[in-house]
Amino acid sequence: MSVWNYVVTAHKPTNVTHSCVGNFTSPQELNLIIAKCTRIEIHLLTPHGLQPMLDVPIYGRIATLELFRPHGEPQDFLFIATERYKFCVLQWDAETSELITRAMGDVSDRIGRPTDNGQIGIIDPDCRLIGLHLYDGLFKVIPFDNKGQLKEAFNIRYQEM
Repeated sequence: MSVWNYVVTAHKPTNVTHSCVGNFTSPQELNLIIAKCTRIEIHLLTPHGLQPMLDVPIYGRIATLELFRPHGEPQDFLFIATERYKFCVLQWDAETSELITRAMGDVSDRIGRPTDNGQIGIIDPDCRLIGLHLYDGLFKVIPFDNKGQLKEAFNIRYQEM
């Protein structure tokens, strides 16, 4: 007779790791988006305080959470990157009240040593590119085209100080 153990977490994560504020659900509504390890919570700012809208599980630990607005779009998009080098760009559909995945992919490289201080992700304010520091000595660039779509990613090698 063999014995098996089934191990799961009993509670949702409570530690806030990232947060951002912007017009995600509507151009007129202000939202607070909170990342709690493997979940994102979307809250609506109302005159009576924060109102929870959505609680979404993410497959992986969130390493980067950024809001941005591509040219010609009325509301913000959400960029999420995980510790295992996966990313997605999410958009809120107001008609169906659900999240839409605009883009997703893998930004891992076959060579390189992961950074000691954790991953860093940032988006150009003019929405020309997404920059990621994932490996020592490499800076990954994901450019946008003039329609706001993501293009092929490439690496820039540099000497770290």
